[in-house]
Amino acid sequence: MEKSNFFFSELFFFFPVGNTYDRSIIVDGEEASLVVFDIWEQDDSQWLQNHCMKMGDAYIIVYSVTDKVSFEKASELRIQLRRARQTEDIPIILVGNKTDLVRSREVSVDEGRACAVVFDCKFIETSAALHHNVKDLFEGIVRQIRLRKDSKEDNARRMANTKRRESIGKKAKRFLGRIVAKNNKKMAFKAKSKSCHDLSVL
Repeated sequence: MEKSNFFFSELFFFFPVGNTYDRSIIVDGEEASLVVFDIWEQDDSQWLQNHCMKMGDAYIIVYSVTDKVSFEKASELRIQLRRARQTEDIPIILVGNKTDLVRSREVSVDEGRACAVVFDCKFIETSAALHHNVKDLFEGIVRQIRLRKDSKEDNARRMANTKRRESIGKKAKRFLGRIVAKNNKKMAFKAKSKSCHDLSVL
C-alpha cells in the first residue's frame, strides 16, 4: 500500500484537534494511506513552513472564499512553493473553502480558477461544513501523486478503467472541447481553466 505525505497551508478544516490526520482511502480500486500535516498556524510556524516546503508528496493551499486576504496569501504561498521546489513536479491543489457561506463570498469561482491557471496548479472549491467536494479533493490528491510517481503502464490502466465508466456523452463533449480549443485562443484559455478542475489528469 502506498503512503503519501502532504501539507495544508491553512487551518480551515479536517483538524478539530491536533495537526495530523492519518487515514486510508480507496481510490480507483486501490488503497492509499494518507498522512496529512496541517502545521501552518503553529507557534514556530516559520521553521515548520520552511521545512514542509522541502518535503511532502503534495500540497493543498486552502483559502476561504469569504476572505479576500486569505486568497491573496494563498497566491503568495504558491509562489514560495514554486521557488522552494522549482526543479520538482509536485502536485499542488488550490482549494477555495466555505462555499456554503454564499452571502459572505468575496472570492468568485472565476478568480480561483484564473489563479490556478496562472500558477499552473489544480483547483477545487469545497465546503468542509457540508462535506461538499472533500472526498473528491482527497481522491484527487492521490491521483495527482500517482500520475507523477507510478509507471506509465499503471496510470494508463487506471485511466482506461476510468474511461470505461465514463458516459458516451461526456467522452464526446471532452473530444469536441479539445477540437474547438485548438482553433481559438480564448477557448484555449477556457479549456486550460477547465483542466485545472480535473484532478485525475496532469
